[in-house]
Amino acid sequence: MNAQTRIIDPAAFSSSNFVILHGSLSPEGCVMTGGGFERDPHEARTRVFAMESDAIAGIEQGRVAHGEAIVIAAADDAEMSAIFAAIETAGLRDIALISNGRFAPSSNGIVIGHVGKAIRYVQNFDTLTIDIKNRRIDIDADIVARRNDAPRETKVKNGFAPMGKYAALMAEAAAAEASSY
Repeated sequence: MNAQTRIIDPAAFSSSNFVILHGSLSPEGCVMTGGGFERDPHEARTRVFAMESDAIAGIEQGRVAHGEAIVIAAADDAEMSAIFAAIETAGLRDIALISNGRFAPSSNGIVIGHVGKAIRYVQNFDTLTIDIKNRRIDIDADIVARRNDAPRETKVKNGFAPMGKYAALMAEAAAAEASSY
């Protein structure tokens, strides 16, 4: 007896707190959770940080403005929660938060996780467009050109190649999914 798994986009349900987005920033898809759905489409310029702690410091130092998109480029798979206290304290509830880290489903505002490899090529002041109705997340930069121009052994200050672990895990998951068909 063959069992088949049917994947349902949770965004198809009106009460869902999740939306799957695809686009130039995340061709394979990413997950948006939390509130903020009333701002559609949402356009923001990016403010890029390597790690959650850097983003928190940037918020505390006033380097993040209302309406911007905080991009955390080298998040590991730990759940990110400390940043929400910094956002709340600074009164920045109108920002978007984008990372490859995990977030609690009850997060407030536009929170996007599991973006993929392209996140490491986002730069400060790129324009990001989040179009929830059309399930899109796009950036005004040529990510492919930036990837081709980037040095092959890029390191971040904590000593690991950005997204290396994530890329390996995603490759394993993609291979497992392909073999299940």
